[in-house]
Amino acid sequence: MGVNNGRLSGPERKQQIIQATISIMAEQGLPGTTTRRIAQKVGVSEPALYKYFPGKKELLLEALDEVGNRFVATLTGAINEEDSVPDRIYAMSNALYGFVMDHPEESMLLFETITAARDPEIRAALSDRLIQYTGLLSGMFEAGKGQGTVRKDLDTTVAAWQILSLGITLVFAYLVGLSDVLTRDKALLAVREILENIVSNAST
Repeated sequence: MGVNNGRLSGPERKQQIIQATISIMAEQGLPGTTTRRIAQKVGVSEPALYKYFPGKKELLLEALDEVGNRFVATLTGAINEEDSVPDRIYAMSNALYGFVMDHPEESMLLFETITAARDPEIRAALSDRLIQYTGLLSGMFEAGKGQGTVRKDLDTTVAAWQILSLGITLVFAYLVGLSDVLTRDKALLAVREILENIVSNAST
């Protein structure tokens, strides 16, 4: 059944189409996300979609961007600016795991797209997102050096990828049903151990 197709402004209709696309991508995967299914869910004709998007690829990219924005907002929303940098990163890691568990379909969508996307533009968009995530973490580590809460000799890029790789591993374990093996508590313990190494001898 299509979404209620009442009177909507142009921006509202566009957002409705993006939300429908995200829902179908989560249900059907990237290959099963057709303009026919999107149009049916929204309750419009296929040609009507192209009033808001130049083509299917642009629609998919905006939908993926929306999911990525939600993910980033979840991470940054967990930060308390009064906390030390290591504590902020721990809170962000906790928020990441919460996002995965609260939004398994969207998490599956991101994981599936990263591993299965063939289109170079979609792959490039996802690569840019990963660089954004690691850049956010790396920048925080650099700020921690200035505060004296992070080791001066730390390679902040490597540290950022270490934190992100733990998140990716937890996502994989959760989505394939191994959350009882790699639990949230165990994953956060691993994050804490990395952060303790980063903090140790921070003043030297």
